[in-house]
Amino acid sequence: MTGDGNNLQVQRLNLRLLIPDSNDSQQLCPILGYAQELLLPLVDACTPLIHIIHNILIYVSVALERTPNNPSDGLTRDESAAICLYTIEWNNGERSFYSILNETLNRADRENLRPWFKYLKLFLTAMAKIPCEPQCTVWRGVKKKY
Repeated sequence: MTGDGNNLQVQRLNLRLLIPDSNDSQQLCPILGYAQELLLPLVDACTPLIHIIHNILIYVSVALERTPNNPSDGLTRDESAAICLYTIEWNNGERSFYSILNETLNRADRENLRPWFKYLKLFLTAMAKIPCEPQCTVWRGVKKKY
């Protein structure tokens, strides 16, 4: 709590939304270069990740199968499937897509992100199209430690 005599402010930190991915609290450089990428279909955007993520094209197919041809969210099918791909929890003992991407985003060496640029362009384009909703609480559950 902080106060200046007349006003009292309560500051709370919701630890459920924080995922400690590293012991470092280093400042990371901005991600530069992905915005210049062409907007590609999801399959093409994920092709550079084949050597990074085992069976990525199978998961891309799953995401596309789960996405209708004309999504009701106003996104293209590939944009909606890019978000779906990010959210799929892989149950085959391998690390999920979001886990690998988040780890790469948290590395100081931004060169590691280059293969992700095409996907990031598609994913962030989709996220930017989603309308803002009134402020609300969103809880995210993670069942396993990664």
